[in-house]
Amino acid sequence: MITIKHDGCILCVGCSSVCPTNAIEVVGTRMEHFADKCIDCGLCVRVCPANVIEMYKGVKNHKELPAGAEVG
Repeated sequence: MITIKHDGCILCVGCSSVCPTNAIEVVGTRMEHFADKCIDCGLCVRVCPANVIEMYKGVKNHKELPAGAEVG
C-alpha cells in the first residue's frame, strides 16, 4: 500500500501513468490511491518527482499503517 502526501503533490500524474493496475487516479484536484487495486510494485514511488509517495509493503488498508504514517 502507498500513501500520498497531498500537500506536496504537484499533480504531474506520473504515478498514475506508470501504475499497471490503475490504483492511482486523479479525483478532483488530487491524486487518489485505491488500495484494493495496488500490487505493491513501487513504480509510483520511483517516478514521483515530488517524493510524496511512501510504500508500505504488505499493508492493505489504512488501519494497518504504522503509527505516524501520513494517510493524506
